[in-house]
Amino acid sequence: MRRLFASPPAPEPCPASAGEEADQVSQTRHRSYPAYCFRACHGMIASAWFPLLLRNRLAISPTRIPLALQVSIYSIINSTLHLVQECIFGKGIAEAEIARPPIFIIGHWRTGTTHLHELLALDEGLVAPSTLECFAPAHFLVSARFLRLLAWFLPATRPMDDMPFGWDHPQEEEFALLNLGLGSPYEMILFPNHRPCGHEFLNMTEITPRQAEAWEAGLLRFLKQVQFRSNREKTNGSAAKRFVLKSPPHTARLPILRKLFPDAQFIHMVRHPYDIFESTVRLWRALWDTQGCQRPRLGRLPNGAPTIEQYVLQTMELLYRDFPSQAAALPAENLCEVRYEDLVRTPIAEMQRIYRCLGIGAFEPIQPLVERHLLNRRAYTPNPRRISQECKAEVSRRWQWYMERYDYSPAIQ
Repeated sequence: MRRLFASPPAPEPCPASAGEEADQVSQTRHRSYPAYCFRACHGMIASAWFPLLLRNRLAISPTRIPLALQVSIYSIINSTLHLVQECIFGKGIAEAEIARPPIFIIGHWRTGTTHLHELLALDEGLVAPSTLECFAPAHFLVSARFLRLLAWFLPATRPMDDMPFGWDHPQEEEFALLNLGLGSPYEMILFPNHRPCGHEFLNMTEITPRQAEAWEAGLLRFLKQVQFRSNREKTNGSAAKRFVLKSPPHTARLPILRKLFPDAQFIHMVRHPYDIFESTVRLWRALWDTQGCQRPRLGRLPNGAPTIEQYVLQTMELLYRDFPSQAAALPAENLCEVRYEDLVRTPIAEMQRIYRCLGIGAFEPIQPLVERHLLNRRAYTPNPRRISQECKAEVSRRWQWYMERYDYSPAIQ
């Protein structure tokens, strides 16, 4: 299996979606994300933001200078509010206990991890960090009420797929790690023309022990803040809720997550590689355009940055480089693999299987909530697959190991 994950020779660039066509798509998405709306980086603290600027040599596109100035101002406000939160709640946060092992939803971007996260978060026995908590991780305990008054500064839908978006939706904690300056491959969202950047924090094997310790402590501290909030809201006699967390980069971090939470359980999402590739290219285009400090250039750059298509191909290989051996080391009862296609086609049956596989508890009490949620999402239509034959061939060649491991046929159109 290790041979399948070795770095292949550099291929010719996949020609799909570069140049004028990509720029046009990007501009359309940008219009759907108004300039006044919150960006994920608006929640950064100063000790995260200013070093990030220096690492990227202040390489900000002229049209993105207003965004960078906003983030600079907000970062100082965020750091000040963080000090206020620590003064008021620091002791309570430190004493909060994560008594139950978390459930981690992992898998490549665009494999349905968000969809499953939202379904599991309907269970009152589980707790997921919210968008508000991940976008303002340094101070949400003191600022949540005020930020909810500003909900109209949020876009109604996500820029990459038009799914509903809001402060109280479940969110991936990777944005909290980014905003706290703990190290994340999502630094690339802010400086897309320096891609890849922050990738040493993908599988955590190329960082120093000190960086790893700071990352672990920061993640635990953030989760304790969410646990503290959850404990304050629970009714008398109710048990502490169990975390259900979601972050695609965690797919490459099983050893460090198991070190923090030895009994953690994992739900691994998979999807047809053609859909993963095409949808992930669209994801990064939308995020780079709406969240970045640089006007994204999608082709190969003079600084050696790969095309957006090659970036997606390479990142998949890095994400899964050590996954087979790491997943094999998990107890069978701590890993449940789910196909996106099955979750969409028979969601109730798949949810029942997940609950049974991981021993989460009885699914029947939340089944009506899941059915209602699915009914409300009927209006959402996934983007149609648009991938050239050249890219299909390249995906089939580069990701053949994924197709074989998860039984996907390149013949599917």
